[in-house]
Amino acid sequence: MNTAASTGGASKTTLRWERARARSRRSILDAAATVFAEEGFERATMKRIAEACGITKVTLYAHFRDKERLYRTVMDGHLASMPSGTLDMHGVADLGEALKRIADGIGRLAADASCQAFCRSLSRSGAASDVYRDQWNAMLEPYLTLADDVFLKASARPTNAADSENFLRLLLTEHGLPQGPRRVSRSDATVALFLRAYAGPQRRR
Repeated sequence: MNTAASTGGASKTTLRWERARARSRRSILDAAATVFAEEGFERATMKRIAEACGITKVTLYAHFRDKERLYRTVMDGHLASMPSGTLDMHGVADLGEALKRIADGIGRLAADASCQAFCRSLSRSGAASDVYRDQWNAMLEPYLTLADDVFLKASARPTNAADSENFLRLLLTEHGLPQGPRRVSRSDATVALFLRAYAGPQRRR
């Protein structure tokens, strides 16, 4: 018996099996991402995910022992694929340009397919998604920190934190994204932001 040939054949068989398993796992994750985005964690079932993938529940459970594990894998994958909140602020000369760059960064985040799927799943899931709400807040923190910085440089007013929080909240609302990490603002703080921008000192006649 040719041991080398036998070993080579076994290696090729193992490699084919591993590739097939990886394709199957990818197909499961894609189907699960769709189902979680449509139904949320609580309403989604392993049966529904198996049907969406065109496999049996037995095959699905061979890859993922439970729905919680599958949900975490899907959501972690979305997070890993999203664009980072690191923005190039080099050469920014004024407040308007700085805020435009932050707005463009949020726009790119909102246009990202992984972000869209993550946020749909998040909005349709209940308490099981709390850890991912915290991770979403962490994803937004760099944008908020930049807004804090540019508002502080533009004015020494003590309302800078509220201004940056409201600015980010308006951007998130525009793109239909979940709200940010700070939940301290009130409508009067937003009104005050626009009053400061538009209600300048009265001109003398």
